[in-house]
Amino acid sequence: MRKKPTRKRSDRYRLFRIVLLAGLLMTLALIFLVSTLGSQSFGPLHKLVLEAVGPLQKVVTMGGSYVETFKSEYIDILQDSLRLREENKRLIQQLQENENILNKSREAMATNASLRKLLEFKNTLDQQQVMAATIVGKDPSTMFRSVIIDRGSNSGVMKGNPVVNNDGVVGQVFIVTPNYAKVLLAIAPSSAIDVLLQKSRVRGILKGDGTLTYRLEYILKTAEVEEGDHVVTAGYGGVFPTGLQVGVVAKIIKKPRGMFHEIEVTPSVDYQKLENLLILQQPKLGEIKQMEQR
Repeated sequence: MRKKPTRKRSDRYRLFRIVLLAGLLMTLALIFLVSTLGSQSFGPLHKLVLEAVGPLQKVVTMGGSYVETFKSEYIDILQDSLRLREENKRLIQQLQENENILNKSREAMATNASLRKLLEFKNTLDQQQVMAATIVGKDPSTMFRSVIIDRGSNSGVMKGNPVVNNDGVVGQVFIVTPNYAKVLLAIAPSSAIDVLLQKSRVRGILKGDGTLTYRLEYILKTAEVEEGDHVVTAGYGGVFPTGLQVGVVAKIIKKPRGMFHEIEVTPSVDYQKLENLLILQQPKLGEIKQMEQR
């Protein structure tokens, strides 16, 4: 029982020592702080802390500066990108508009040139009633290769009217409605035209074969014919005027049997580029009498 007071004194003494040590340390720290602030100078500890913290502070400061710079540059780049995108859209739209204008201009020039040639050819057709027409449709069938034109009986078009352009013979009207007509192309297998070899004046019949060439038939083997000879309309029957261009002899096939040559003719008309045509109208009976009286 006597040992308990001794332990209590030992514990109190130890606690007293801890409190005393803590107070001493706090007093020293306070004295160090006051002396440092009062003298406005850095002590060894402060310098040591500064050396340790300085590089870290530098990294943090540089990182923050880099982030701010990157953010500012990114925003500028984004704004520039948006401006460039808008400018690109505007330029593309302007380019498309300019291309459309250029295409229209080229088309107008091509159409004007085509119509000028057609008008010049029209002026060469003496004593012919000529009507201009435009192709508005095509029939792709091989047997009845034809085109639809924007002229009909209301304009005076009749079945049988010959159709030409500035390059030569195109075909003949075979169906007529009030406002439209169908033209059977000369390359159709059902087409047949009286023609002449322009050089030798030998007569033959020109027929289509459904392709982009003609067959010249009933030319005797004794007739003079060469590749390159021009073929023109004969003018028989009063359908086509005499001397209209039809094509050029491309190939002569001489067979051992038979009386006639087999001749292939290249059309003078480009059937793949037909647009504007001329319809030749036969004069009426009264007009014929007036012409005869003159």
